[in-house]
Amino acid sequence: MTEDVTRIEIADHLAGVFANGAVTKHDLLIAAADARVEVRDVLAELPDRRYTELRQVWEDLPRVPVGA
Repeated sequence: MTEDVTRIEIADHLAGVFANGAVTKHDLLIAAADARVEVRDVLAELPDRRYTELRQVWEDLPRVPVGA
């Protein structure tokens, strides 16, 4: 059984990606290139917009739980 994706797991892959300013959905997917396919699939659901902080990702992924 595949473990559910959590915000903690996503945050682990996106740590530091916002250090140089706003990023796009594409940038987030690149930052998570070594993540499990399930994590990349969740990030692929994000709308095409610019993100300046991780909190904005959570706003667009409200169904993703914080932890297991």
